[in-house]
Amino acid sequence: MSKTVIVVDDSKLSRMHLRGIVLRHKPDWTVMEAGDSDGLFAELDKSDIDIAIIDYNMPGRNGLEAAAALRRERPQVHIAIITANAQDSIVAGIRDLNAAFLPKPVDEEQVARFLSSTLLPRR
Repeated sequence: MSKTVIVVDDSKLSRMHLRGIVLRHKPDWTVMEAGDSDGLFAELDKSDIDIAIIDYNMPGRNGLEAAAALRRERPQVHIAIITANAQDSIVAGIRDLNAAFLPKPVDEEQVARFLSSTLLPRR
């Protein structure tokens, strides 16, 4: 079953790295990119997105704020937030959104497990 993933990060290099991970593990999936939360919502208007991988630290709305807005607009989307900032309050906010927490530096196997988990229906 093909899915559409969006990678949201202000770092082009990070987006390219995550795109590569997704396509190595799910070569038939579509991967879109956005440099910030405004780009995320612009892409949502263009196509259906099944999975969002969002960096926490971005200009404008941070990843947690973007994920909360995404969850309100598209509750069925599977969300992972990537961050090197593992403060309890941030991790708790990620969990409150029923999103996955992926620590930086990104571990390919962790991303692969997250992608596999998105094949299950959202609870």
